[in-house]
Amino acid sequence: MFKNKFFLLLVLSVVAGVIGYTFLGNDTQTDSPQKVSQYTDQTNKERREKDNFFKTGAESPIEDKARFVGLNYFAPNLAYSLMASVVRNTDTTNREVKIPMTDGSFETYEKFGYAEFELNGQPQKLTIYLLDGLFMVLFKDQTAPQETYGGGRYLDIPASELRDDKLPLDFNKAYNPYCTYNHNFACPLPPKENTLATRVEAGEKNFEKNE
Repeated sequence: MFKNKFFLLLVLSVVAGVIGYTFLGNDTQTDSPQKVSQYTDQTNKERREKDNFFKTGAESPIEDKARFVGLNYFAPNLAYSLMASVVRNTDTTNREVKIPMTDGSFETYEKFGYAEFELNGQPQKLTIYLLDGLFMVLFKDQTAPQETYGGGRYLDIPASELRDDKLPLDFNKAYNPYCTYNHNFACPLPPKENTLATRVEAGEKNFEKNE
């Protein structure tokens, strides 16, 4: 059983921070048509590159690459690209936590703290974990399981993106774990407190296999 691999497009990892801050939505100014267009083009470019990796990459989780025609997404929406305030975990006795995996095993993560933000007009809060230099947000929302993966979706943010306890969260980058595509992978399960009582109509949708 392979462990889930957190997916970061290699060709975009260097500029991830620049993209996050350049296109960050929910600011005090109305997003201009040019900003929306640039963000949409960049997001669609990333998605095409991920599709290409899944279809041709040696480490792709797709078993039948010949029949793979691409992943399914919500349309890019800057309203789901936002800045969260991070409340750090100061409980030294509760920093290392065991996260259950889909195969019944556990992995140890650092519970870094909480991301607090507003989405769809309501305050939200998500536990964030730190592993190998990445902040990881494992979450579920009210689009699951009909529209998005019932086991939850992920966000990965380089730890270097945390500045003055502010962290960019772009739910347009929310993605499915590898076990969605291939049962040979085991994936971490989101904690119960990371189930949002709202719809996140952004990021990756359910994977549809071509029969």
